[in-house]
Amino acid sequence: MSYILLLAVAFQSVAPVDLPALDAAIERCERSAVLPVFAAEARRRSAAVTAFYQEQAQIVAERLATANQRRVLRESPATATPASSDQELSLRQLSLDDRQRALDDQRRLETMRQEALDLKRQYFLTHCPANRKAD
Repeated sequence: MSYILLLAVAFQSVAPVDLPALDAAIERCERSAVLPVFAAEARRRSAAVTAFYQEQAQIVAERLATANQRRVLRESPATATPASSDQELSLRQLSLDDRQRALDDQRRLETMRQEALDLKRQYFLTHCPANRKAD
């Protein structure tokens, strides 16, 4: 899967939920608005974890390849291909660092989102008992 496609999938998986609207629906015990958000959460989390794992695996593989090329360049500069210049390898490493930072930010945001929804789910369950009707 390409880097751009993975970013799109990962971004979809961490797409923001309207937390203020969810809070308002919880306060009013609007099950029809709240329950679909919570019901879809497990599938969305699974997709997010898969996308994060795939992107991390690609970054690791590319880092290993870059490190190996850098080692070859360092150990035998006369046999290195022109495409494996130190400048090119440095640029590739910078690109990988950017991808890693973006992935770390996405995972951090996903963790915050999961914590928020878990807390809201707990509050909903205590605030809106199953036998209570919305006013």
